[in-house]
Amino acid sequence: MKRVCFLGASVMEGMGDEARLGMPGRLALLEAETKQSFIHYNLGVRGQTLREISERAASECRARFQDAKDFIVFATGSNDFALIESGIPKKHMPRTPRRRAMNNFKTLMTELSEIAPLLVFGPTPVDESKLPFLSTVSNMHFDFKNEELASGSTEYSAICQDMNIPFINMHEALSASDDFMAGLAENDGLHSTGKGYQAMAEIVQSSPHWQSLIQA
Repeated sequence: MKRVCFLGASVMEGMGDEARLGMPGRLALLEAETKQSFIHYNLGVRGQTLREISERAASECRARFQDAKDFIVFATGSNDFALIESGIPKKHMPRTPRRRAMNNFKTLMTELSEIAPLLVFGPTPVDESKLPFLSTVSNMHFDFKNEELASGSTEYSAICQDMNIPFINMHEALSASDDFMAGLAENDGLHSTGKGYQAMAEIVQSSPHWQSLIQA
């Protein structure tokens, strides 16, 4: 049976999903209904930046893959775009400078492309009225702006296009999803509830990029 590794941070992990399924679990259930079953590994770790994900991504995928038709779904996440207080006087600065984040992304995509085919999606939208978000991992307040997440997604998309890696603009797609946005408002503003993750799973399933990989 085909194996799929789902890499990312808290959104891939499914933080906020009351059913504890996250997008990967919900996608697996959707595909089971079509008899297109696969083994899924949720490798999301909340709070991690691209650099931190890079430290484990390749080895975790290699440990699980058995066939050339296995593949990776990678969520770029939002953590690199988090605004944190830094310096004296305190200013709100990005957790990772934009150029460094894009370099880290390109390096990781190069490494993962050597292991298996890839499907990538960008950061999800936030409900700015509910932020900043207190991280229980770092005990720090993180703020996020949709304008930054959207522009970052555009840059990720351009890199993927240059590398011939399929990309889903999840920020754009979910901004138009009533269920996802309502789930953000009902939760912490950064992570949606189960209905939001269901919307994500349906977007991935309907993507021709996903269909091409899962049916290969």
